[in-house]
Amino acid sequence: MATDIWYTRCPVPTASGIAFRRNMFDEEFDGSDFKVRNIKELGREKADSHFDHSLPNSYREGGSIPPLWAKHGGADTVMIGLTFVSDSICFYVRPDSDIRSFADLKGKRVAMGVRPYIMIDFMKINAHKAWDCGLRAHGMSLDDVELVELEINDDMHANINPDYKPGEKPPASNMFGVEMAALESGEVDAIWAKGCQTRQLEREESDKVRLIGDLLHDTDNMELRVNANPRIITVSGNMARENPEAVVRYLQVLIRASSWAAANPDECSETMATELGVSVDDINGSFVANYQDKLWPNLADETLHLLATQQDFMVQQGYLPGPVDLQAWGDSSFLKQAYERENLPWVA
Repeated sequence: MATDIWYTRCPVPTASGIAFRRNMFDEEFDGSDFKVRNIKELGREKADSHFDHSLPNSYREGGSIPPLWAKHGGADTVMIGLTFVSDSICFYVRPDSDIRSFADLKGKRVAMGVRPYIMIDFMKINAHKAWDCGLRAHGMSLDDVELVELEINDDMHANINPDYKPGEKPPASNMFGVEMAALESGEVDAIWAKGCQTRQLEREESDKVRLIGDLLHDTDNMELRVNANPRIITVSGNMARENPEAVVRYLQVLIRASSWAAANPDECSETMATELGVSVDDINGSFVANYQDKLWPNLADETLHLLATQQDFMVQQGYLPGPVDLQAWGDSSFLKQAYERENLPWVA
């Protein structure tokens, strides 16, 4: 009887999402001792493993905040890969606002959505870091603005690890609806958004927002573009110890998915639009140019450095009690074997 391998991923550009959409896991593991399955099949009872990685025999690819938090809390995981795809990180005001640039934000109220119901409120951390980086990119600091916390009671579990059909939208199609309402009512003077949510918001709320900055274009400093990325690929420690062959083969699938994405950029964008529950127009322009070339898993020193900047912020702001030893957590042996088997050079 086949052993179940469970996977989960975030609604962002990932090789895992491509592989899921193209049935590449099934093709690789068909007839083997393993069957790769979506953690969503286990229902709400196990859904929090997406955050705390408590499920044995499981893989996760996605935002860096939950895996760092889980690892510091004692989760038995191994970091086997990283990717870095810069997102749009945008800042908006009302069209009639007298705020024309970041300099005009001094003394203003800016939105920071909070979700107390999540075991690790990664979106609060994203918001906090977005404002920190946005202000620093324009010669300012968090001391120049008033952070206004807005409590949000949506269903984050409905948005993570998606399995949408073509043209199907997620239950909460825009994750920044509460912030948008606060901007309209005058409760705050500015809001932020990231990724494909930016283009969607601009399209659906074009008469209600005016863009004053986008870190994807406002700065070449990659550290200031770090917002829940680099994305981390983790595997349960028991899987790494007991079934290293399955880990290597899993990574081979991600390498093949990355290769396909790079060779088929237009089709990749269509696949990603379905994966994220948005339109192709929302995908285009939401990420760094040629993002389809950047899904290759690696453990390069440069990517690890960017991950360290995310962790440093979390520690400095009290979201993480202390740092995780990133060098000890990462194990490149699985990824090196996977690239070798695919007859490709080790990317790191």
